[in-house]
Amino acid sequence: MRHVSESTNLPEIECIEMLEDIEDSYAKRFGTAPFNISHWDASEEFEKEMLGHLEMPALASLVSYRFSYQIAKPDPVIIKLGGVADLHGGLFTPSTTTSILCVLNWLKSQRKKRILAMCPSYFSLAHACRSFGLALNRAYLKRSNGGFMLPPENSRIWREPSVLWLTNPVYGAGVYLSRTDVLFIDDLLKSGWTVIADECLALPGQELIRMLGEHKHFVSICSPHKSVCVNGVKFSVILFNRKHLAHLERWADVWYGGLGCSSSLAIIHFLSANFDAYQSIFMRSIATQRKIVEQLCIKPYVEMDTEAKGHFVSCYFPTLSTRLGNSRAFLEKLVDSTGGSVISGNRSRFGRECGFSFRVNLARSGPRFRPTLTRIIEQVTSCVG
Repeated sequence: MRHVSESTNLPEIECIEMLEDIEDSYAKRFGTAPFNISHWDASEEFEKEMLGHLEMPALASLVSYRFSYQIAKPDPVIIKLGGVADLHGGLFTPSTTTSILCVLNWLKSQRKKRILAMCPSYFSLAHACRSFGLALNRAYLKRSNGGFMLPPENSRIWREPSVLWLTNPVYGAGVYLSRTDVLFIDDLLKSGWTVIADECLALPGQELIRMLGEHKHFVSICSPHKSVCVNGVKFSVILFNRKHLAHLERWADVWYGGLGCSSSLAIIHFLSANFDAYQSIFMRSIATQRKIVEQLCIKPYVEMDTEAKGHFVSCYFPTLSTRLGNSRAFLEKLVDSTGGSVISGNRSRFGRECGFSFRVNLARSGPRFRPTLTRIIEQVTSCVG
């Protein structure tokens, strides 16, 4: 449980704290915690099922420092993620959150003053921008036909070249940008824009650097283990034009120093055959939960994204207000009546046309998954009218 802070204003953290407080109250009254269908970690049942398929390598040393520039074979990682060894550099960090800080520091060094964040987005970006003194403007992906698309080309947001920050796949939705939108981003890069793609949840083969990596001002943030819901052993890597490598490496000593054993292990594991085998088994395992979500979203008033891939998908109730996600009374009633809890989409700033929404982690499998999700959808649907 986090310690309470009265001097820190982080609404997204407070949203999670409110949910945890509701869950704790439920657990005290009923003797068991509600089942969080949205939680970022896999369920205990899923973890036990998958653990036998995960083979982590041994490290030569558990004692010595390991810095990003000491990674013996960075090029194979860069190439596996879709980069080109002679063109792209890679800065290895412990986490995506750390990578975001490193990229923002680099943007400030490039005298960039304004960032256009395409929402939904990861919550830490706005607060980190404020800490760096970088102005942040928001625009919203439009949900349509089971996917998401960028604002139209004639939108005034595109008139002045700036920095575009987006997630691929769409954060919390698991939907990848269409080819039309990727070609539009290609045109933005040609016209002087800088584009940062947070691809920490991108499945291998779906990274935008494969299509946009030739541009000097395209940056990709990857964390391949997160794409298979392995959160305890992971690394992040920032992929960018090699001319920026020296600057990023030097500032890395300021922001995080050396890499821990977790990151070192994950880098080696990513290049092993076991990572690929694990990913294949993982995708087959979450397919069962995806079918359950698809079946439940056939009901009136609830929708899901047909184009979603990976372990995060979202359920939408377009006729209900997004503000329900901030309502303690609504969330308490939902938890008390279903024995389940959700992380609402407004925490990640989904657009208003999405209505009330929540994400589903398909790696939360087990005997509680289907009945809890069924009750949650029925309870939320009962609010329509």
